[in-house]
Amino acid sequence: MWIDSSEVVPSGTLTIEVINPATEEVLEQVPRGGNEEVELAVLAANRAFAAWRQMPATERAVLLHEVAAKARAHRDELARLLTMEEGKPIPENEEELVWTANTFDYYAELGRHERGRVLPPGDPDQFNFTLKVPYGVVGCIVPWNYPLLLMVWKVAPALAAGNTVVIKPSEFTPLATLRLAELAFAHLPPGVVNVVTGYGREAGEALVRHPEVPVIAFTGSLATGRHIAELAAPMMKKLHLELGGKDPMVIGPDVDLDTAVRALAYAGLLNAGQVCTSTERVYVAQDRYPAFSEALAEFVGALRTLRAARAGLHPFSN
Repeated sequence: MWIDSSEVVPSGTLTIEVINPATEEVLEQVPRGGNEEVELAVLAANRAFAAWRQMPATERAVLLHEVAAKARAHRDELARLLTMEEGKPIPENEEELVWTANTFDYYAELGRHERGRVLPPGDPDQFNFTLKVPYGVVGCIVPWNYPLLLMVWKVAPALAAGNTVVIKPSEFTPLATLRLAELAFAHLPPGVVNVVTGYGREAGEALVRHPEVPVIAFTGSLATGRHIAELAAPMMKKLHLELGGKDPMVIGPDVDLDTAVRALAYAGLLNAGQVCTSTERVYVAQDRYPAFSEALAEFVGALRTLRAARAGLHPFSN
């Protein structure tokens, strides 16, 4: 695990095997964390919070830009590790690393000027203003389909605002997150970023229940999101829940058929359809339906994703 800017090996012997989905071989074993490890991580994050929240936003921005630079410098290594543990073709994981680095750059700059605002006074002798202040420790619970991108969409804004974080990656894909911590987070003050590996019902639930974690950011299923909301409600925690969608695509009577077919195939099949925003239902103008369905079946039947990935091409390119 990664706690207080160093590797931590728990005293317990329980581990989780990380499996290569292509070969079903064991890539590595990671600790199976629970209450004890979450307690250590939250304690480290709380210790770091006092100084991190007081650091000038310009200094935090420099550190977050450095995270982005280090992620770019190690893009190839991290992309291959992602492919080995969760199975997306390397070109798609290279794209994920581009987004990952860009996200840190974006929030590094946003954090430099989002401090508060001045309000029109009710009296000329008054000066009214609001200040935004960080919450404290943010628990970030991340799924397996985009392990780094969905992690940094939580971590980067939290850090830019002056919070510290404890990350619980998916038990299926913890390796790239741990490696990113070693490569790109090590220069941050100790305790600002922590990673606890484990199962959701153990490490994840311990993080949600912890009284000193006022914010939980989670991406995953509706059922798990409901459970998190139930656990968090008595403590009035702030929640950011990205749950399953039912994203529609509308094919109107005047659209270009070839463009619509390619758009739907991409939106529905990217990452084998395992994307939060994947198209899950389609509405087609009745008089276009026969031609559209035939063209879609022909296009999808001709896809050769594996060959395209080996050639370094996007699976939906010509």
